[in-house]
Amino acid sequence: MPDLELTGKQAAGKYANNSTREGLRMSKKWLWLTIGAAVVVAFVAGMVVAQEEEVLVLDFLPEYYSESHTPTLVEWREVQFNALEGYERYLTDRLVQTSSVLYVEYWGINLEVNTSTKPDWDMYLGDGDFACSDEEVKTTYAEAAEKLAGIVRDYFPEIADGDLGIEFFMEDVPVAEWEQGETLVGDEMLELW
Repeated sequence: MPDLELTGKQAAGKYANNSTREGLRMSKKWLWLTIGAAVVVAFVAGMVVAQEEEVLVLDFLPEYYSESHTPTLVEWREVQFNALEGYERYLTDRLVQTSSVLYVEYWGINLEVNTSTKPDWDMYLGDGDFACSDEEVKTTYAEAAEKLAGIVRDYFPEIADGDLGIEFFMEDVPVAEWEQGETLVGDEMLELW
């Protein structure tokens, strides 16, 4: 039941307490909003300061080596591929990749792969010649090229066959190429040198 017989002093005290509580609630809200705004301002200021930090200057190299550069996505992927995929691995039941280097060129992506044969398919005679037919060499390198093209597409999913070239070497001698989805060996190879 409402208290209808409050004196003026009692009524003022009762409502004063309510407005004080309400005022405290509002003060807490503003306090939290102010703290939140301060955190955001400090974060943004920290980002600006981080961008303005000086770059490490190396005394043993020219100054332009220390210039700031933000790599593009294609540059990051090129570095990632070369760092993570250039190791020795089995490509097929006949071939081993001994090393590889991926280059982003003006026309597309070029992958250079050094290979060796596995001991149970020791058909390489040296100087780019094999002790088996060109067709057998072509089939072997086509299988390796398909595997490597799949790995390249892990880094560059949108790359088309026409924008990807793979050059195979054995003892630093070119032995096969993969261009636009086709493997070339022997006299079919494009002259790149």
